Amino acid sequence: MPIPTLRERLPRRALTSAARAVFATTVLVGTMGCGSHDSRSDPSRPTVPNLKLDAVKALTLEPNDEFGVTSDAIYTVENGDVYGVDGHSGLKLWWIKSPVTPVDKDAIQVLDSGRVLLLGWTDHKGLTAYDAGTGLQMWHTDAEQWFEDDESTGQFIHRNPRTGEQTWSVDPATLGCATPLSEELPALFGTDVVDLTERPSLIDTAERPGVEVFRCATPGGTFAVGGLDRATGSTVWHREVPELGSFLRAAGQIAVVISGDTIETVNMTTGHSLGSRKGHPDKELRITQPDGAALVLDSSTLSEDKEMRLLEPDGTARWTVPLDPKREELQPLMNSAGNAIFAVMRQQADPDYRSWLLAYDPRSGKRSVVIGPGPTAAGEKPMLTMPLNLAHRTVHPAPWGILVAGPDNTYATIPVQH
Repeated sequence: MPIPTLRERLPRRALTSAARAVFATTVLVGTMGCGSHDSRSDPSRPTVPNLKLDAVKALTLEPNDEFGVTSDAIYTVENGDVYGVDGHSGLKLWWIKSPVTPVDKDAIQVLDSGRVLLLGWTDHKGLTAYDAGTGLQMWHTDAEQWFEDDESTGQFIHRNPRTGEQTWSVDPATLGCATPLSEELPALFGTDVVDLTERPSLIDTAERPGVEVFRCATPGGTFAVGGLDRATGSTVWHREVPELGSFLRAAGQIAVVISGDTIETVNMTTGHSLGSRKGHPDKELRITQPDGAALVLDSSTLSEDKEMRLLEPDGTARWTVPLDPKREELQPLMNSAGNAIFAVMRQQADPDYRSWLLAYDPRSGKRSVVIGPGPTAAGEKPMLTMPLNLAHRTVHPAPWGILVAGPDNTYATIPVQH
C-alpha cells in the first residue's frame, strides 16, 4: 500500500514521537550506484544503490533510551544526552550534552536528509538544531514547534533546515488551490527523508536540490497536485486528479495515482509518468519500490496469498515467486535496495516463533537469508546469526547502509556497496 506522509499521519501542528515515524516505513531510495533497473533507458526512473549483503556484521552500541540514523552515523539518547555513533565501528563521534534538562526524545526531528538534528529539551523553551555530522549547534528558535514545510498560515512556506530561516512563500491560490486551505487536508510535504541515498557533503550549506510536493482541493471540486522547486518555490510540475485519495506518496521519490482500477506510477520530483497498469487497489497488497516497480500480493491477508510478484509500472511481471503460507508467514517490509527487497519470515511450525530477515533479488526473485537466529527449516543459513527485534521498527535505512535492530540493545549493519 502507498505510505502516508508525515502530515497525513499527524494532526495539524502536532509533534510527538510519531514525528519520526515517517522513517519507519520509508523505502530506501538513492541517486547513485547501479540498481536493479537500468535507468539509462528511462532517466525518469530513480536508480537505487546496492547493499553489500555479505558484509553484514554485528554492531555494539551502549544501552540507550532511543536511537535513529543520520546521513553519516547513528544517534543515541543516553541519560538525557545525545551522541553520534559511527555505524561501522560503534565508536562515539560527538556528544550533545543536555544544557539544563534531558532531551525530549519524543521531539527529535531528523531534517535535511539526515544532516540536521532538531532537538527540544524537557521542560525547556525552544528548539535547537545541530549538525548531525559534527554535533555542533547551528541555530536556535524559541518556538515550540518548527517545520521545514508549513501551510499553517495559509501560504505554502519552505524553511532552510540548516539556518532555520524561511526560504520562500507561495500563495496556494496561484497554484489553483481553493483558499482558504482545508484544515483537514495535509497540503505540503518534502520528497527527501533519511534513507539510502548519496551521502551529502557536510560542509555544503547550500539549499539541496529537490522538490516539495503540494496537494490541495480546487474550487471546481477536484484536487491539484504538483512539485515546487525546493530552492525557489517555482512550479516544477502540476496536474489535477479527481479524488483526494487519487494521489498517494509511495517509496522515496515515487507516488501513485489511482483512477478506478488504473494504477499510475509517478516520479514526484519531475511529475513524469513511469507507466500505468490495471489492478485491484482495494484488495491487493502493493509495496511500491524506489525505482517504480511494485511488489504485489493479491490480498492484504497474507495467509491467503499463494505468490508474490514484482511488477514494472506498466504491469509487466519482472518475476513471480510462490509462497507457502502453511509453512511460512512472510511479511514484506517497505524497505529495499538495488539488490535487495526485504521481508521478515516466521516458520509456522517453530514453537518459539522466531523471525528471519530475508532479501529477495529484484532481478530474479531469488531469496537469501541475511539475519536470523539460526538455520531455517529448509536448511538456509543466515549470513549473520542474530535474533530480530520486531517490537519496534526493525530496519533503519541511511546513506551509509542500513541498521537492523535486535533485542536488548543488539544491532547489525549492512553497508552500501561502493
